[in-house]
Amino acid sequence: MTSLSELGHTSLGVWTRSHAIPLLSRGRVDRLVAQGTWQSPWPGVLADGGTDLDPDQRALAAVLASGGTVDVDQEQDDQEYDDASLPETGAAGAPRPVRVVVCLRTAARVHRLPLIDDDDPATGADEHRLDHVHVPSHLRDLVVAAPPDTGRLVGNRFVPAPPRELHRHQLALYADEVERTAWGLWVTTRARTLYDCAGVLTHEALVCAIDAALHRHLVTSSALVAMAERHHGEQGAPAFRAALDVADGRAESVAETLARLVLQPALPGLEPQVKIYDDRGDILARVDLGDRAAKLAVETDGKRAHAGERMVAKDNRRDCGTRGQGWWTERATWWDCRRGQAALRQRVVGEHRRLMARTARP
Repeated sequence: MTSLSELGHTSLGVWTRSHAIPLLSRGRVDRLVAQGTWQSPWPGVLADGGTDLDPDQRALAAVLASGGTVDVDQEQDDQEYDDASLPETGAAGAPRPVRVVVCLRTAARVHRLPLIDDDDPATGADEHRLDHVHVPSHLRDLVVAAPPDTGRLVGNRFVPAPPRELHRHQLALYADEVERTAWGLWVTTRARTLYDCAGVLTHEALVCAIDAALHRHLVTSSALVAMAERHHGEQGAPAFRAALDVADGRAESVAETLARLVLQPALPGLEPQVKIYDDRGDILARVDLGDRAAKLAVETDGKRAHAGERMVAKDNRRDCGTRGQGWWTERATWWDCRRGQAALRQRVVGEHRRLMARTARP
């Protein structure tokens, strides 16, 4: 390293304190952090201040904070893991672990999988403050208190932000359950990431992530089933299998997945992405959830609902068109799906009964 401009140049704009010390005094480094010119996401790790780290930068910061590096020999590492033999499914023991590996929630973010509890305005969940890495030997978790003036208003009460936490795990990783990113980070594969997340996410959050991965063709159903079979009998396997049983790659949003999880047990006729046709046989609309027998549609809104006069007018026009074909539309907000599930279920089930009674009349 020869100049400040090179700090983080080959590592996504994230570097360690030891990289900066040869160029600046320790006191100067501390002052840059205190002034906000630099930020320190974890002790000993630095980045430019004034910005939120993206998922890749966060993952790299967690790796660096755990003693990992990104400047290893790609060809040598590939050879090492190409030669690793995999045990049979269910066999005792696992291949040797690989360096510091991004895993669980942090790996899900690197793979751009949605985590509904990272920041939920309805429930107040803020799991975005949690990160995870796999380490070859035991390291204690890192906990960094949030600044005292950070938090959120809940009603009229200010709730301080919880601390940031970096959890260091020792996972039994198979050689084909890790991959290397373009930036030189080792990360668990999408299938292994989803399996691991069964141990830290709620059932709803896990199904949302699986649905998104399937819909975007980031992973196949067969790969997930194979992952479940490989880890059969382990602690996280039942939760993972339960999520797989109700996952549906047709879902186009996490709100749609959540509404399905709330309503489908009571209304098994609801299907994702149902097409409604006009009298000429052309597609009039495609609804998030639909029950063809009752001609009941359910449309959902995301965390930040698509409010606005244009969207409302568009929704009204579409509803008028589908009503002309005998369909009735119910709408489910993010709040309905997260905090008002019982009321949502009661309302939609009641409407379903009314519509079925209508069809039964001569």
